[in-house]
Amino acid sequence: MTKTELERQVLELPEGERLEVAEAIWASLSETHPLPGWQKDLLDERLAASEAGPSKDWEDFKAEVWPTSS
Repeated sequence: MTKTELERQVLELPEGERLEVAEAIWASLSETHPLPGWQKDLLDERLAASEAGPSKDWEDFKAEVWPTSS
């Protein structure tokens, strides 16, 4: 199987399964390519913020940032 074929098959998976594949790949690289401390701290902060409560819907966020003129 070529890399292109594998990528095509992975992209056809449901989102949850694609995340599982991504996590498995990431875990396989973590020992040889560890995150720098600052990056791990930033990811931990973002994870904590995401668990703090609901976030805004993308469409609502876009409307706030780029309001349409009437």
